[in-house]
Amino acid sequence: METSEVPVALAGYAMPGHGIAPAEHLLDLPGFWPAYFGPVWHAFSDDPGLFGADTADVDAAAEALYDATRTWPAYRIPLPGGHVLWIVHRDFPDDGGTDYLLTGPDRPREERLASIEGHYGGPGLSWPDLLAAAASAPADAEGVRDPDLRLLLLLPAFGDADTPVEEAVERISAALGSVGVDAEAAPEAAERLLDHPFWESTFWAEPGGSPLSGGTGAPRPLRRALLSPSPGTP
Repeated sequence: METSEVPVALAGYAMPGHGIAPAEHLLDLPGFWPAYFGPVWHAFSDDPGLFGADTADVDAAAEALYDATRTWPAYRIPLPGGHVLWIVHRDFPDDGGTDYLLTGPDRPREERLASIEGHYGGPGLSWPDLLAAAASAPADAEGVRDPDLRLLLLLPAFGDADTPVEEAVERISAALGSVGVDAEAAPEAAERLLDHPFWESTFWAEPGGSPLSGGTGAPRPLRRALLSPSPGTP
């Protein structure tokens, strides 16, 4: 993909001189998960053995994720009705971060659910929305369709003070097991992932609500997307 090329849905988000390219293949890197979680939960990148990786693996993955200044890597999480939740590594040389963006045929441009680093904004997902988004991949859509991978990718944008902790630890542990975390170590890692260091967990004004940039009771773009019929459905 050329440097200036960007997905049409992200034309309003893209910056001059920087392309954006789908990069789901990066999930196969040995050090992907500790590198991906590292900016939020530093202990994972400091101790990558939990994911069966070593320091060299994490360094290689971090370079692929966060040093791609010309063409920013993005992961697509397809949702019903032609909506897509994009996770974009905004790799400006001196002001990087990761943005969680919702696009769809019913909106003129992307809506930001959460941002990691740069100007922090979040949380953007409640526990019910996180579960629904993880489980709602259209069968024929491009992007990440595996529910465990989707859940893990969305965890940095999550925060909900009403999270049922026991259920959440069990669900996140299962997802961690799918990427190689030992069953005995997974619950402790899951508990760590439920403790977000960048923001306090929100009491949502409406169950399942998804605010923009962490505003409690704000419009619910993800919930609307999850409930939208597929194109052509009456």
